[in-house]
Amino acid sequence: MYKKDFDTYLASRTPKAALLYGESDFLIQVYSKKITNALNVIPEVFYYADYSLDSVMNILTQSSLFGDAQVVVLKLDKKLDSKHLKAIMGALKSNENSAIIIEFYQAENKPSAQYARDFKAFATSLHTESNGLSGVVDVRFFTPNARESIDFLRERANSLGIFINNQNLQTLLEMQNNDIALACAELSKFSIIQGEVKREDIAFLCYGLGSVGIEELLERIFSKKSPFLVLEKMLESGLDEMGLMRDMEEYFNKLFLFFAYARANGRIEPKEILGYAPPNLISDEYKRRCLQVRSEEGYLEIFKLLGKWRNELMQGKKSISLQSLIKIQDFIR
Repeated sequence: MYKKDFDTYLASRTPKAALLYGESDFLIQVYSKKITNALNVIPEVFYYADYSLDSVMNILTQSSLFGDAQVVVLKLDKKLDSKHLKAIMGALKSNENSAIIIEFYQAENKPSAQYARDFKAFATSLHTESNGLSGVVDVRFFTPNARESIDFLRERANSLGIFINNQNLQTLLEMQNNDIALACAELSKFSIIQGEVKREDIAFLCYGLGSVGIEELLERIFSKKSPFLVLEKMLESGLDEMGLMRDMEEYFNKLFLFFAYARANGRIEPKEILGYAPPNLISDEYKRRCLQVRSEEGYLEIFKLLGKWRNELMQGKKSISLQSLIKIQDFIR
């Protein structure tokens, strides 16, 4: 089924086994969270490298004295074989308080066509091995369109008690290159603002001026100095490494926009590039730093490194941020 059908389904039921896949990692994660919220449980999560059938079966077959649900979330980039699915479906059938959510993502080195074949085969296998078990669903998610993205941001803003109009939500989304996950992450910054969020608040909080740690880290990277001490301090203060990776991804996306505009026009006009005029301090910084990256190929390599960094974090790997930042420095003059 698709998102619209699944919304209708969730209005009256909660699945016992859900396979979530498609072009939007963001929606896969959002709807996985919706299911666990509906079950009112903190799930056991297994990333790519952590999955083992025995561990999953031990959880799904447990009985709770208080009738609590036993829920497993798998974050995978490879299909489960039919024997594993059959065993898992059997565990779900024998324990009415158990459930599973499978988030199936496209692997970095897998073409989209192959991923499509894989998720179709995965869905077919899931239903085949369910052996009549009710509450088994598979859902494909497409990249949200502009209106859907604004609706998600509106829902997120309301949940955080943030007062912001749709025009400014659109500005925020455009600043993140229409990446809804990045925009949602940025939105949480505005919870500190009393009253309605203004355009100048967005310019201030979304350009690093509100995050001394990130700005200090960027300064170390672009001055070709070791980022170790700054990163260590940020990690000790509770830094979310996935959030850091997204901040870096967002920053280099903006730098590339400036770089590409300069190449095409022989000049840099921040308002034309971004659709609004950031503070002069930030504009000057972008103008300078966008030319520090070694050519268009340098940007391509940086984006590959950022993608690898993201995937390794999603696989549950630790202590990889410093290594990723040092590799990025190799492409900066």
